[in-house]
Amino acid sequence: MRNKISNSRQHKAIYDSLNNFQNSSKGVNVKTKCTGILQRYPPSVYIGLLCASLIVIMSLTLFAISYSQAYEVNIEGKPIAVVENTAAVEKAVMQAELQVKEILGKEYNMEKSIDINARMVKRDQIVQSDELAAALIDQVETVEQSYILKIDGEIIAANDSKTAIEAVLEDLKVQYTNDATVEADFTKDIEITYDYVSAQSEKDISTITDILSANMEDGATYTAVKGDTYSQIASNHGMKLSELMSLNPQASLDRLMVGDILNIKKEVPFLPVKTVDKVSYTEDVDSPVKYIDDSSLYIGDSKIVMQGTKGEASIQALITKVNGMEESKAILQNTSITEPTATVVAKGIAPRPKTASYGTYLWPVSGTVTSGTGNRYLFGTTNYHSGLDIAAPYGTTVKASDGGKVTFSGWKGDYGNLVIITHDNGTQTYYAHNSSLLVSKGEKVYQGQAIAKVGSTGRTTGNHSHFEVRVDGSIKNPYSYLV
Repeated sequence: MRNKISNSRQHKAIYDSLNNFQNSSKGVNVKTKCTGILQRYPPSVYIGLLCASLIVIMSLTLFAISYSQAYEVNIEGKPIAVVENTAAVEKAVMQAELQVKEILGKEYNMEKSIDINARMVKRDQIVQSDELAAALIDQVETVEQSYILKIDGEIIAANDSKTAIEAVLEDLKVQYTNDATVEADFTKDIEITYDYVSAQSEKDISTITDILSANMEDGATYTAVKGDTYSQIASNHGMKLSELMSLNPQASLDRLMVGDILNIKKEVPFLPVKTVDKVSYTEDVDSPVKYIDDSSLYIGDSKIVMQGTKGEASIQALITKVNGMEESKAILQNTSITEPTATVVAKGIAPRPKTASYGTYLWPVSGTVTSGTGNRYLFGTTNYHSGLDIAAPYGTTVKASDGGKVTFSGWKGDYGNLVIITHDNGTQTYYAHNSSLLVSKGEKVYQGQAIAKVGSTGRTTGNHSHFEVRVDGSIKNPYSYLV
């Protein structure tokens, strides 16, 4: 400003001098006047005036370039940012409130007093609305910036140290790795970001470790196999029998068939770990089978003529596991150590008679099982029950469970009217308490053929079909054979 005033005085002095000179020299040649003026001041004066003028012009230009009118935003008297216009303030407030709402999961309005003052500021001090929004969020006491752990997009925890979170994750992986592990990662999407989060988010590292290490229940199914019982299935999967039955309302304790699919529950880690191990091992190579036709066997039947021997191979493979349980295997190299020898199997080509056995056993009647195999209390005493009691109306047709030869048909003590069928493999099936018998001893019957009618003969409490299975004379649980 001092330079500006000085330059103005100099301009005025020059102007006054030029006027005086003009008034006192009327009639004098213009060229002479100008020459007189130039001669009156030394050249250095004019050079100085020119430089001063340039400085003033440059200063004004620089000020116009560097400074601008803007709006300072204050919260409770404290300046937090400067923006270009009031619209930017409105946009930033809306943006901040929306982001805080997403963080806290509920509506939020800026509670602190916001003042806006117009002022001249350097242009580089002006910020955009998103920067002002971040500054406003910084003033919210229930929100803070931290490293956030997200699993499949869901916020799980937060901590001031990214390294601490990464260490917890690494420890979870290590428990499933070994010297053969070539790859280890999580099956869920893991993301660690630095952002705003609720101040109430879990931040204690030990608690975060517990959360990530915890197990959760997951639904699964189990397919029943021969010899299974409901109690054993429940025990094998860490369940109570009542829990298993509640998950399977369609199931009955009196009936479990091979192939039945049951709902079970199993515990799996909250954050599953997938590993890939590169391993080398040896394994048996199954004996190849060579078939030959045999007219003494029925079509569909076979028998081993000569048993071959297994071979051995050296295997190199990549084994993929999830939580230590094998999911898949990719063979990289298979090198034979010992070659196997062939097993020769005779294959039947003779037509199968209608009465031939299939080796599978059908239910003799349809109905509710009222008593299973095992000890039971009946008629005032405890005794062993050797089969299944299947309730059915009087006179219901009893069918042969499989084809075979009738080796008994008649009255037999507590069994009442009894039919015994001996099947081609030597297994016997019993059908007792019948009201009438439809086949005779020595007769061959086919699977599903009517052999008797339901009744209540012998030692019984009502109409039903008693069915049992015997192998080499030993009583077996029919559930293990029926299909």
